[in-house]
Amino acid sequence: MRRIMKVNIILTALLSFSWNLLVGQNVDSLLLKLYQEPKDSARVLILQKIAHIYETQERNPILAENYLLEAKRWAEGINSKYLRMEIYNSLGILYRNISKYPSALKFHNDALTIAKDIGDKHQQVKSLNNLGVVYRRLDNHAYASEYHLRALKLAEEIKDSFNISVACNSLGNIFSLNGRYDEALEYFRRALFISQKLNNLLGQAMNYNNIGEVFEFKGDYRMAKEYYLRSLDINNKINSQKGIAINYNALGKIELYQGNYQKAREYFSKGLEIDKVIGDKKFIADSYVNLARAEIKLNYDSRALNNVNSCLAIAKEIKSLTHFHQAHEVLSEYFKKQGDFVKALEHYVLSSKYKDSVLNERNARHISTIQTLYETEKKENEIKLLLQEQELKQREITKQKVQTYALLLVLLLSASMLVAIYLALRARKKATEKLARQIEEIELKNVLLEEKNQEIEQQKQEIEKNKNFIEQKNKNLEEAYRIIESYIEKITDSIRYAERIQESIQPSVEAVKQHFPDTFVFNKPKDIVSGDFYWFLPKGKKIYFALADCTGHGVPGAFMSIIGIDMINQAVNQKLLYKTDDILSFLDEQLIKRLSKSTNEMVLKDSLDIAVCIFDKETYVLEYTSALIPMFLQTNNHVVELKPDFVTLGTKITTGPKNFTVKTVKLTPGDWLFLSTDGYFDQLGGDNHKKFMRSRFKEHLLLASNLNGAEKQNYFESTFLQWMKRNEQIDDVLLWGIKF
Repeated sequence: MRRIMKVNIILTALLSFSWNLLVGQNVDSLLLKLYQEPKDSARVLILQKIAHIYETQERNPILAENYLLEAKRWAEGINSKYLRMEIYNSLGILYRNISKYPSALKFHNDALTIAKDIGDKHQQVKSLNNLGVVYRRLDNHAYASEYHLRALKLAEEIKDSFNISVACNSLGNIFSLNGRYDEALEYFRRALFISQKLNNLLGQAMNYNNIGEVFEFKGDYRMAKEYYLRSLDINNKINSQKGIAINYNALGKIELYQGNYQKAREYFSKGLEIDKVIGDKKFIADSYVNLARAEIKLNYDSRALNNVNSCLAIAKEIKSLTHFHQAHEVLSEYFKKQGDFVKALEHYVLSSKYKDSVLNERNARHISTIQTLYETEKKENEIKLLLQEQELKQREITKQKVQTYALLLVLLLSASMLVAIYLALRARKKATEKLARQIEEIELKNVLLEEKNQEIEQQKQEIEKNKNFIEQKNKNLEEAYRIIESYIEKITDSIRYAERIQESIQPSVEAVKQHFPDTFVFNKPKDIVSGDFYWFLPKGKKIYFALADCTGHGVPGAFMSIIGIDMINQAVNQKLLYKTDDILSFLDEQLIKRLSKSTNEMVLKDSLDIAVCIFDKETYVLEYTSALIPMFLQTNNHVVELKPDFVTLGTKITTGPKNFTVKTVKLTPGDWLFLSTDGYFDQLGGDNHKKFMRSRFKEHLLLASNLNGAEKQNYFESTFLQWMKRNEQIDDVLLWGIKF
């Protein structure tokens, strides 16, 4: 095995020396040397260098591919594993850069197989990192993280600093894209430290850019710009055109976020110009979609549409899920700006679908599992090293024992000789005493050594015990995780069943349409089941209906909604209350009773906001009483807000009775009435992370005035989702529109 390793090292040195001789020559001189060179192995290296010049300097990937395939034929002909491995990796990198990912994976896997066969761990690390980069290009973060962690583990084992930095850089990118920013920064800073130590300027530029991207994702644009400019400064020094283009796109995004749209467009245009020269389709697609974002903001709509379509064409060619997600996101914004909210919603849904394909829970869990296994194995190796050190110490102690016993034997022989020589001398007694003292000292040393040995043995047992404890703890954690997953699944199924029960209690939209043909209900619970509900009951020539918002959401809110529906049915069907203020008074009284203990202390601080309406089909008169529920009446192109009473049901704010006001309004055929809970108006979002507000809602009522009920529902749902963006939904949402 050692002989094979020596041969591999000699071959590597010869290949490196031959390659260095070729650096700096142009294509013509290399072609002349190719025809004059008698050695097949040297011809392979010349062909590889010619391909490298065509790829990086001439920007001609077709000729680069032809020369590399010729080099592959020669390398396979002379059956040189090292040359084949070199050419396979070069072909893999070329195919990756021109977005032929299946071919890239094939050649990097072939190179990895050879590296394993010849036992070259440095080449194994290189191939593993190359495979990880290709899988990241394919948006397969799970496979990418697995290959890079394998590379990192092997590189740490052989102390390959360069490939440690490459693996850390790539792992940082994966964690950054999955929103795990602290772990991403840890990997990037480790890679940056190694690049600085190796004076690797290209590695430093890449890591400065990646650290800036993490700060961009976290919303710290000042720090992001600072790191992007550091990266650009180094890329300009080393004339890395690909790095400069990446920096232009990164700086353009910062300007775009800060409202400097023209400056952002200039950066994106410069990046696109360089990317087209380089020919890497992945980065060309990046520049197209970024340029489209800036042009939409600058009202260059036709240019933006052309650029986003160019991005889609490349995404389809290279099968990039990330660029499909980004392109459809921009198209959603484009159609929203054009007022075509149906298409805007379609593209928004497609964008979310592609995004979920890249950043799904299974990928995230796989990445976490691989990372945990890496950390666990690293700890186990540390324990193994500690045990080896203990074993070495034990051997040293044994050696010392042997030496001590040998010394003791020598001393005993010397004492015997002294006794024999000085037997007749008067100093016999003194010599014997001295020997006794020496023996006593040796025995004391033996006792101390034995105690030390027992202490070491005890430490070894403690280490073994800790190892068993860690293994058992890992098994317990796995079992606990399975149990928790099972409970979560059961709880979710129960809530889903509760959702079906809640839907069955409320009237169906089809039942409402029998009396109001053009109506819609937009219902979006925050947590599967909702604390908002609506109620509908026709009685003769009159139609009773209501909309309510219970305090809380999720399961507690759903219980409150069931109580509310039961009480309003009781008020109308059993108590025969036909005045809206009487109905609200009854609801208030019953809610306080049901949620109170025997001591009249409220069990819950929950309350109920509700609007109850009675519509006379013959006179077209609407009678209503509203407790904090806003109502909007739209006649033609005019919207009026029907102010509610500022009092809520179910709370004991005052000692006296609550005053509920009965109001009436004369309707005309074609009028629209909108009732809504406050979840729609209070939702945070938009560019400035603010509430939607009622004033903006009125504006959208006018914008959607010419739409029918189904179209209105799609319009208000799309508007709500566009406003919310990536923010969390803060409350249940229920919006009911009725055309009279």
